Formats: sequence, C-alpha cells, structure tokens
Amino acid sequence: MLLMLISFLVLWSALNLAISIHYWNNSTNSLFPKTPPIPLKSLTETELRIKEIMEKLDQQIPPRPFDHVNTTTSAAHSTATILNPRDTYCRGDQLDILLEMRDHLGHRKQYGGDFLRARMSSPALMAGASGKVTDFNNGTYLISFTLFWEGQVFLSLLLIHPSEGVSALWRARNQGYDKIIFKGKFVNGTSHVFSECGLTLNSSAELCEYLDNRDQEAFYCVKPQHMPCEALTHMTTQNRKVSYLTERENGLFHRMAPEETSIAGNQSFQAGRVIFHQLKERNVRYID
Repeated sequence: MLLMLISFLVLWSALNLAISIHYWNNSTNSLFPKTPPIPLKSLTETELRIKEIMEKLDQQIPPRPFDHVNTTTSAAHSTATILNPRDTYCRGDQLDILLEMRDHLGHRKQYGGDFLRARMSSPALMAGASGKVTDFNNGTYLISFTLFWEGQVFLSLLLIHPSEGVSALWRARNQGYDKIIFKGKFVNGTSHVFSECGLTLNSSAELCEYLDNRDQEAFYCVKPQHMPCEALTHMTTQNRKVSYLTERENGLFHRMAPEETSIAGNQSFQAGRVIFHQLKERNVRYID
C-alpha cells in the first residue's frame, strides 16, 4: 500500500496540473475548524512520533543505487512457478505462486522491494480481487490468491516499478518541498493580492501561520502588506519544473513492449517492464 501511495504521488506531480482550492478557511488557528477538539500533545512529542514513523519507512525502503539499468529488476528474466499446480481448483482454495526476481543480465536479485501488483479476475462475473504479496527480502516473493468464484479465473502479476525505482522515488519524495508552488489569494474589500505559501518558506518576511491543532502541523504564507492573515480565501498550486531523479533513474520509468517468456510447468504468459506475468486461466469448480 505504501509503495502504491508513493507511485500515486509521483504520478500526480508528473501530470503537471494546477489545483485550485476555493473557500479557504480564514482562521489562523486551525485549517480544520469542524474537527472535534482533541487534547493537544506537545510539539516535541509529535515530532518524535513523526521521526519514528519516518525511520521505520526508511528501513522498509533502503537506498538501492545502481550503475546500469541492466542490474535492476527485469520482468522478462524473472520466473514464476505455481506451487502444487492442478488443472482444477475448488472454490475457496488458495493458489500460491513463487516469484524469483532477476536482473536484465539474468542474475538472481539478492534483495526485495519491487513494486508488484497481483490481480485475479473473472470477466464473466465482472469481478476482481487482489492477491497477497509476501516479500522475503531476498529476491523471492510468494503471491497468494484465494479463489472466490466458480468458473474460469484469470491471474496476472505486474511489475510496476523495480526496487531500484521505488528507492529512487522515495529518496526524491523526501528530498525537498519545492516541487509544488503554492499561491494564496488574500482578499480585503475590493482589492486582492497573491502571496507565496508553503509548508516551509525560506523568507525573512513576516509570515501568516495556519495551524492544524489536531496534528500540530502548520502551513505558512508570506503576509501581504496592509492585509490581515484572515484575508486568505483561495489557494492555487502548480508544479515547478524540477526533478530529483537522475537521468539514469528516470530511465527506469520508461514503458517497454511486452516480451514472451514461460512459467514452470510449461504455462505460457506475457512479461515485460510493466506487464509482468499474464497467466492462463484456471478452472474453479463449486464443492458443496
């Protein structure tokens, strides 16, 4: 879930779309005035808790430097094996698939962290479900599907990003807050002015602080002359043309055409950078 969230945030930034937030709360005390009052924790306690969470996330997504794309995870060279395969399964059975990840040179990966998406679908029933991905942190994964429906079931495994790409996205995400430009609109009578805003501002000018009492997080705007902080009514954003990814790292996110490969047991499927594995359908029957 975390990796999916990271991918979504980067994709959102890449779209380079402007967002406009209307009817901004004018209170400098809280951005969420309708939230029921919650006993405040000290700022130090909150900061320590945030630091603890971020350290745990850093441990889950360690740096994965690479010298060449050939040493990153390759879907075409990786293998998937259905454990204890059968031609027919009963509804409610579990189907397990073992993934062994390799790089573009065919070498076995020694660590995990790849962003995988496992899906099961029944086109006839227009139904779908996700599989459970277990990362053993040694280049192997166990994909588990619970077979919910009777009839033909299609399974697919997608390599969304290699572990090296996931690591690069996480580093870039934490590298700075200047990717997005925030502009606040202050209105006083018939006059209005736009001012720079953000989570952190490198400015010696007087600032307006908008504090969220619940989370003790603050958002700032440069205070316009002759206008109170309560005059903030709108907020707009746009993406700054800056990237914290190197040219080599950017190359990990280029889409590639699918390639043909095979699965243990002579089950054919498609593989590629993004379309990782498309397994043939499995028959599921109902047992009373």
